[in-house]
Amino acid sequence: MATHARPTPIGLSPAQLRNRMIVSARRIIVEHWPRVDRCTVCGTGWPCTPTVYAYEYLTSAGQGDWAPPEHVLGRQ
Repeated sequence: MATHARPTPIGLSPAQLRNRMIVSARRIIVEHWPRVDRCTVCGTGWPCTPTVYAYEYLTSAGQGDWAPPEHVLGRQ
């Protein structure tokens, strides 16, 4: 039986796909970052479900302690 190489999604290498997923997870965290203990997108308490999943992915990628920089969040 012949073995076939696994197709890569949208023609990306595993490293490129991993990097895109990291960027996407970080974007989710930035967009859902709380202002006064509530998610600005979901309106729920912190942490909201999308943020939990984004942090779980970042943790699996070895970047679980990532937080948006202060200037990105509009804080000085």
